[in-house]
Parts: sequence; C-alpha cells; structure tokens
Amino acid sequence: MVRSVKIWLDALTPKQAMLFGSMYHELVLHGYSALLTARNYEYTTAVLKQLGVNFVAIGGYGYDLKSKLVEELKRMLSLLDTIESFDALIAYPNPGAARVAFALQKHYIALTDSPHSEIPSRLSLPLASAVVISSCIPKKLIDQYVFEGKTYIIQYNGVDEVQWLKDFKPDKAYLKSLDLDEYSYIVVRPPEIMASYYKNGIVVNQLIEKIIQYFINQGLSIVYLPRYDHDAIISMFGGMKNFIIPSTEVGVKGPQLLYHAVASISGGGTMAREAALIGTLGISLFPQELCVDTCLQKKGFPISHLLSFESIVEKIKESLRDVERYKKEALITLQTLEKPISGVLKVFEALNLV
Repeated sequence: MVRSVKIWLDALTPKQAMLFGSMYHELVLHGYSALLTARNYEYTTAVLKQLGVNFVAIGGYGYDLKSKLVEELKRMLSLLDTIESFDALIAYPNPGAARVAFALQKHYIALTDSPHSEIPSRLSLPLASAVVISSCIPKKLIDQYVFEGKTYIIQYNGVDEVQWLKDFKPDKAYLKSLDLDEYSYIVVRPPEIMASYYKNGIVVNQLIEKIIQYFINQGLSIVYLPRYDHDAIISMFGGMKNFIIPSTEVGVKGPQLLYHAVASISGGGTMAREAALIGTLGISLFPQELCVDTCLQKKGFPISHLLSFESIVEKIKESLRDVERYKKEALITLQTLEKPISGVLKVFEALNLV
C-alpha cells in the first residue's frame, strides 16, 4: 500500500542514525514516503552508509555554548532549503528540527530515552505532537516538559535499541575484516563530555584510561570508538598494536562487533544496552543510573552500572570465565520486547497520519 504521507527523520548522533535508519526502512515497507537527514558528526553518517539508507548530510557539531548555537542556526536554514515538504518529523529532542516543524505547522513526533537531558528536552519537547518512550520510563519524567492536553505520550514495551537488534543474527565472518578473534577484545566508548547534560566527564575518561591500560597488559585488544577528533585517550594509546580505532568514514557493524566481544564499556548507556540485549556484558559509566538500564537488568540482561576500577575489573574477569553465559537467554528475551516503531505507528493513528 502506497501512502501519500511523507515522513522526515533527522539523526544527530550515531545512536539516532541506528534508530532512525532502521525505522526508515520499516516506514518504507509500510508504504510511507520517507526522507532522512543527518548531522555530519563522528560515526553518524558512517552508520547510515552501513545500513544502506539514502540520506542528506546537513550541518556540523559545536564544541562550546556559542558554537553550538551558531551551528544549530546554520543547520536550521540548511534544513529549510532541503526539506521541501513533509507531514511529520520524527526526531530525538532536537531543538533545530523541532522548531522547523513547528514553524511550518507540521507534526513533530519525538522519541527519547533521556529525560535527564534537560536542555534539549526543554527546547524541543514542548513543541511535540507526541512523545514515544519506553515503558521503562515513568511518564511523569516527560510530563514536566510538555503542555497538558497538547501532547500524546505513548509507551511501548521495549527500549530504543530493540529497533535495530530484534532481527539480529550473529556472523563471525565480520570479525575477519577487523583482524579480530571472538572474545579477544573489549569495546570501549568514551563519555559524551561535550553534551550539555554530562557531568564528571574528565573523571570518567581517567577511569577509562586505567581500564584500557589494565586489559591491554592482560593481553586483550581494545576496540575504541571515539566521539571527538581531539581525544586524550587516543593520544595515550594510539599506535599500539592492540588498540584499534575503526574509521569514522567506514564505521562498524556495531551489533556484530559487540556480540563477539568480552564486554562493552560505555561512558553513556546506548552501547551498554546494545551489548546486553544480545547477551554481552554491558557496563555503563554514566554518572547516574538510568531507568532503562535498571529495567533491562531486572529482565535478566547482563548490564551493570559501575563506577569503580575494581568493580569493573572483577565484572569483566567474571565474564571471561563464561563469555557465552547470557547469549541464548538474552536473544530469546529480546524477542519478547517491542520496537519503538510500534509506538510511532500508534501515534500515526492518533494524528491521522495513515
């Protein structure tokens, strides 16, 4: 069935590229016309290329308060030049895109698992026609950002990462392209210290440096996925044989990389959840516990929120003793969870976008 409704999706980060790239394909299968735009920022465009999604790269990233605003304003003008017509925008808390949709009197459907990200949420969620969130997130955390009676809040039984992981099938062949053996490496993602909501990023980076040094000395490889061009950890370990940095142009097949790893250590939460959902130990170093992580832990997925060197080392050593302990059970439980697109399709019905 071909529909006349046109959906615009906008991705600012690699996580959003995975989410909206996967959703793009499903919307097309449902008969919708879709356009995806993306910010040209670290692995974001590489992810979309890996997914085989047609997209338009627009705008860059600001590294301080003033440059963030300048980049946002420039990007809004570029979006207006690129987006000729659409019926609804799907995006994370994204002030620039939300403002464009609102000004053109089009629906903005927001997805978020980050109510702790206060500034983007305050600047964008009040403009949303609907907010789609995991059932792990209490609705009251979103209520504080929206106008009563103006915004639908729709929940689904899953987390964002289910969108691109539910159909996952392990493939050892991918490791050969990176010259890796299964269970011989740890995937490390540093914190997003330039984000408005991130606190204590320097302390977390120091912890990551200590962890990397320890496990390199133990004979494991580190696959490091940086967020920024200027990275002190790369300066410290770059050039070492068992310290691997995938090209930001080529990117990685994240789920395949994570499935065959000993563990994933993330300064945020996404890559820890992604690993845990497919049975690999996921460790989040985020400064606060996230309700989506706690929710997955209660469902039996191997995800932990750890902030001390000793506890992280012990947890990874435990994983090394039985690296496949959670694999089968995790993949089975994953099938019981819903993709966020299920919530989006409910919003489409409520907003008559069918």
